[in-house]
Amino acid sequence: MRARRWVIAHHYREPADYGVPELPEWTVRRTECNGISLAEDDDSEPFISADRPVRVRR
Repeated sequence: MRARRWVIAHHYREPADYGVPELPEWTVRRTECNGISLAEDDDSEPFISADRPVRVRR
């Protein structure tokens, strides 16, 4: 639901005008087995990772 609010607010005005928090910026890292992980910055531990991510269609 939050992602939808960000998109709608972005298309019409600034998200902060609607009380939508700023989208955080994360560091994306590749693992040695072609997985990905997300961290707050280069020095912090990843807070989520996927060893075998797959593409999905919407």
